[in-house]
Amino acid sequence: MEKVLPESVPTRHLSGPLSPYELQQLFAQAPVGIGVFDHEFRCRDVNGRFAELTGLARAEHPGKTLFDIVPAQTPQLLPLFQQLRQGPPRCAFEVETVGLSRAASPARWQVSVSSVLDEEGTFSGIFLVMRESVQTSTHLDAPASPGLQEMTHRHALRLYQAEARLQHLSYYDPLTDLGNRHLLQERLTLEIETARVNHHVLALLFIDLDGFKLINDNLGHSAGDLLLKLSADRIRHCLRPGDIAIRLGADEFLVLLPAIRDTQDLLGLIEGLQRRLHDPADIAQERVRLSASIGVSLYPEHGQTPDSLISAADNAMHEAKRRGRNGYLFHSPDMTAQTRERMLLEQGLLKAIEQQEFRLLYQPMTDLADGHLSGLEALIRWQHPSLGMISPDRFIPVAEECGLIEPLGEWVMRTACRQGQQWLAEGLAVPRLSVNVSVREMRSHDYVERVTAILAETGFPAERLEIEVTESIIQSVDHSLRLFTRLKALGVQIAIDDFGTGFSSLSLLRSLPIDRIKIDRAFVQALPDDKHSRELCRTIVQLASSLGMAVTAEGIETQPQRQFLQSLRCEEGQGYLFSHPLPEPSLPPLLPLRH
Repeated sequence: MEKVLPESVPTRHLSGPLSPYELQQLFAQAPVGIGVFDHEFRCRDVNGRFAELTGLARAEHPGKTLFDIVPAQTPQLLPLFQQLRQGPPRCAFEVETVGLSRAASPARWQVSVSSVLDEEGTFSGIFLVMRESVQTSTHLDAPASPGLQEMTHRHALRLYQAEARLQHLSYYDPLTDLGNRHLLQERLTLEIETARVNHHVLALLFIDLDGFKLINDNLGHSAGDLLLKLSADRIRHCLRPGDIAIRLGADEFLVLLPAIRDTQDLLGLIEGLQRRLHDPADIAQERVRLSASIGVSLYPEHGQTPDSLISAADNAMHEAKRRGRNGYLFHSPDMTAQTRERMLLEQGLLKAIEQQEFRLLYQPMTDLADGHLSGLEALIRWQHPSLGMISPDRFIPVAEECGLIEPLGEWVMRTACRQGQQWLAEGLAVPRLSVNVSVREMRSHDYVERVTAILAETGFPAERLEIEVTESIIQSVDHSLRLFTRLKALGVQIAIDDFGTGFSSLSLLRSLPIDRIKIDRAFVQALPDDKHSRELCRTIVQLASSLGMAVTAEGIETQPQRQFLQSLRCEEGQGYLFSHPLPEPSLPPLLPLRH
């Protein structure tokens, strides 16, 4: 029945648009976090609840980009912003994300993002609503004692923390807490589009620390790590709000400057970086001084894609280093050393397979309980006739791009299985032989048939073969389930390599027939001192144990790392503490006899 309003209620309060005061009160007192951002995703204003969720004072928000305010949410929000910018005139998205706020409290957030249009219907920014989402596992529906509920909530909290840490580490370097390559690709793609729409100039700085290797070799890796962290802090403090600093690896960094107003501002920032990086530092009771070679590329002058801009800045950096170090250079068209090398790699790959320029090394895996060899991982190397020994980090991406990853992957598996069968024929035991397989290989329609053919051809037992694949394949759960089920039917074991670097939800592992998780070396190298790494490794080992999966820790280099992992009941380890990768002739003395 329709309710009749009392005559005493003034109807003017129940209709018509809200006044500016009422809108302001609604904004300020809303029980959800509300933020308004402009077309460059810089904050215009937020309400009090938004500030509570991020852990920043409300006055600290304006002018910052959303990525500065909630960096842990960057992986989820970047793709949405791309769609908002490129999508229909009005579009909105809702996503649930796990992250750590600036106040370091773990939270599962629901984030709604919608586009804001100006009077002419042009994209002018975003409107973001954020609220905490409380999730409990299904078994909490049943009555439980307060003690059991508290234990269950603590377990869920630990899982949230682990998931947030995994998410963070998939986009941030664990040593310096700068962004990594994943973050670079996504932010650079977004900022290029922003610069295109707004007709801005974008700059990319490729920074290499001169003399770092010498200091690292003389003072040790711990001192080198301290120097890298100090350099990262110095870079970070030289940047403006909205600039992005990335660690590419070793002593190489990238700085993305999204909006350059004029040349003098850019030159001032570059020269400030060089001065700050050149300041002396006290490391391991020694006073050391670094310098930096910096290469600069500009959008759109030097490239209009992430890869072309990175390549241009890289070429300029190498030329600056060649000219005497401690300087900077802008890219010019004649800086093509990297391009020439890439062409050499691409042209030489197919011939290298035919002429047997590739070879396999085998790195032992060790039972942490008794120290016995428990498996071998096959690792490919390329002895190029003019470029010398080339690591897979340099040629595998080229093989994937030019369509040669499948024949290369077949060669690796066939060669490893043939060698494994030869050892068995000689009376030696091969507990487990692991082969790395790219996601692109596994997604080919006849992958299982090719594995079957190689096993039949070589005679190597399927149950001794382990296929290692990165966790990014888990993102397509249905495809992975079908593929893994067929491989398991052959008897092949399946391992998830570099676990944590691609950020898959821990819950996805429950639905897939996985035998082993390999903890990425980025987590192991920070042990046992880093609290987050300790908790993360503990959570992964406990999770794997509850799911009936084995765990291998990669990159073990010290006895304290081994002892800590062993205390967690991690079964297996791999790293330089036990052995470097070895050529085939060095393996027979290490392999036990078959019984």
